[in-house]
Amino acid sequence: MTIVVFLGPSLPLEDARSILPDAVYLPPARQADLISALDRAPDAIGLIDGEFHQSRSVWHKEILIALERGVRVFGSSSMGALRAAELEPYGMTGVGGVFERFASGELIDDDEVALLYHMEDGDYRHVSEPMVNIRATLEAAAASGRVPESLLTDALRAAKSLHYTERTRRAVVERLRAEGSDAEAVAALDEVWAAGPVDIKAQDARQLLHLLRLYAEQGAPRGGTVPKVARTAALDSLYDRERRVGIGGLSVSMEEIAEYIQLHHPRAAAVNAAAMNRTLVLVLADLLHVEPTEAEVESEEHRWRVRHGKTEEGAFSTWLAQNHLAREEFRQLARENAVCRHLWRWLLYVRHVERTARPLLDHLRWEDSYVPWASDAAAHTALPAPRDEGLLQTLTPEEVERIHAEHRSRHGLPAETDLASWAEEAGFNSPELLLLALVKASHRHAVTTTHSPSRHEEEQQ
Repeated sequence: MTIVVFLGPSLPLEDARSILPDAVYLPPARQADLISALDRAPDAIGLIDGEFHQSRSVWHKEILIALERGVRVFGSSSMGALRAAELEPYGMTGVGGVFERFASGELIDDDEVALLYHMEDGDYRHVSEPMVNIRATLEAAAASGRVPESLLTDALRAAKSLHYTERTRRAVVERLRAEGSDAEAVAALDEVWAAGPVDIKAQDARQLLHLLRLYAEQGAPRGGTVPKVARTAALDSLYDRERRVGIGGLSVSMEEIAEYIQLHHPRAAAVNAAAMNRTLVLVLADLLHVEPTEAEVESEEHRWRVRHGKTEEGAFSTWLAQNHLAREEFRQLARENAVCRHLWRWLLYVRHVERTARPLLDHLRWEDSYVPWASDAAAHTALPAPRDEGLLQTLTPEEVERIHAEHRSRHGLPAETDLASWAEEAGFNSPELLLLALVKASHRHAVTTTHSPSRHEEEQQ
C-alpha cells in the first residue's frame, strides 16, 4: 500500500517515521503538488502541512480529483485541517482538534495555523508560534488556575492582534506589559507558558499518522464514489501544465515535457498540427452533440490495444504508468477517438462520390511527400495483376479471409475489423472494391515490393 504524506514544521520527520516508516514523505504542499502525487498511484494521502504565503496553496479541486479517483485523503494540524474542514462533505477525512475547531466554525481564520519557519540541516525551525498552539497553551494555563482568567483573555487578544510572523511567547508577554497588565500575573503566565507549551498541531499530526498506519495494516478499501469534479479552464491548466511527474528519478512538469517536444521533436510541426486538428474535430463534435455509445468506446480501446500490442493487462498497466495516464483518462482518449470516428464517417457519407482521394493527396502535397508516393504507386500499378472481371467470384472464403487477415495485420487493425468497416474508413465505395484492391495488391506484392523501406517505415510510424 502506498501512502503519501505532506509534512513540514508541524512534526519532525524523524518522529513521523517512527510512527509510519513506510510512507512517502514530501515537503509542505504547494499548488499542483497534491495532484502531482497521483503519479505515485497512492492508496491514501495525508495532508498535514502546506505553504501559504511564499507559494500558491494546494487547491481544493486537486483534493477532489484525488477523491474522485478513489484515493483516500486525510487532513490534520495545519493546511490539512483547513482543507478537511472545507471538503469533509465531499469525502475528505479530518483528524484532530484543529480540524474539529474549524469544522465546527469555532475558528475561521487561516492565520490560526500559519507560522514563520526556516530550514536548518533538513529540519524545520519555528520562528513564530501558530495561533492554535497559543490558544491550546493558554487554555491549559487557565485550567492550572495559576493565571487569572482576565489575563488569558487579554493574552489571546494580544496574540491575535500580532501578524502570524511575529507571534511568539516573548512578543505576547511584552505586549501585555506594554498595555499595563498586572506584572505578577504576566510573570506567572510567562513562567507557565515557558514550562509547558502545548503543541496541538504536533498532537494532531501524530494522530493522523497513527490512523494512516492502522489504515495500512487493515488494508482498508479505497474511497467510495464522490461527485464528479467540474472541469474548468483553470483546473485543466493545473492538471495539464503544472502537474509534475517522475521520470528516471527526476521531476518534470507536463508543460516542460510539451515545450521540449515543440523544440526538439524532428517532426514537431506535424505533430502539433495533428494535435490541433484532433482538438478542432472534438470542438466541432461538441457543438454537434456527438456522443458515442459505450460499445463504440470499448471498440476503440480494443483496437488501440491490439494495434500497439497491449492486450495483456500487465503490459497495458505498465504503459499507462509510463505515459502518466490514469485508466479513466485512457478511457476518455478512447471516447474522443470514437467521437472523431463518428465525424469521419459523416464526412465520408456526405462525400460519397468524391470520397477521400483529394484530401489524402492534398495532405501529402502539403507535406511535400506526394511525388515519391505517386511514383511508387505508378510503378506498383504497372506490375502484372489479374483482371477485375470475375476475379472475386473465383476466391474461396478461406482465400478471402487469408488476404483480409494479411493486410489487416499489416495495418494494425483488430481481428474483428470487417471489410465493410475498413472500406468505409479507408474511403472505398464498397467492401467489394476494397477486397478487389487487396487481392490485386497481394498478387503484385508476390512479384516484387516497390515501396522503399525507409518511406514505408516512416508511414508505419
